[in-house]
Amino acid sequence: MQAHAKSLNERFRTLISLIFGLAIGCSLLFGESRWETSPLIEESLMLLACFMAGIGAFGRIWCSLYIAGYKNNVLVTDGPYSMCRNPLYFFSFVGGIGVSCATETFTIPLLTALAFGIYYPSVIRKEQERLLTLFGDAYRNYCRNVPTFIPSLSRLKPPPAAYSVNPATFTHNIVDALWFIWFIGIFEFISGLHEAGMLPVWFLIP
Repeated sequence: MQAHAKSLNERFRTLISLIFGLAIGCSLLFGESRWETSPLIEESLMLLACFMAGIGAFGRIWCSLYIAGYKNNVLVTDGPYSMCRNPLYFFSFVGGIGVSCATETFTIPLLTALAFGIYYPSVIRKEQERLLTLFGDAYRNYCRNVPTFIPSLSRLKPPPAAYSVNPATFTHNIVDALWFIWFIGIFEFISGLHEAGMLPVWFLIP
């Protein structure tokens, strides 16, 4: 196996995340938030959803700007990668929780956090093993100085004056990031179908 070969978890993480989001959407087809009659809770959750999904989408695009065309070829330590070693996963987590809050429930955000906590540590561990093989001591030194997951704002480096990016890879990554926003729209559309009586409500989700 080549040193840069990805594990199955790494290669299919975007697809798995998309499937998880669609599963949530399917549960909302016949289920509705029990907080529909509590406007303060409902609107607070939607505000939090938009805020966190926006951070998640921006963060993923920011990360993609620095790694588009460089991943597995160069050890990227600038931009968001100067704050933590896995900023792409951190922003995915923030965005994922945000999208889950758009369901206007507490159960689905908790399930999303639990699923992330079960699935992504193994992805991060496998990726670290691959990067250690690729970059050796340079990556070891990077690991000693930069946190794994939670960003450290004090470590953020000033942006370089110029930076070369692979446009095709960057564009593809932008589309991946926009799913956070699109899912919120999908969930709101489903909620509207319930309110219009076009979809039945079989159960309430706390």
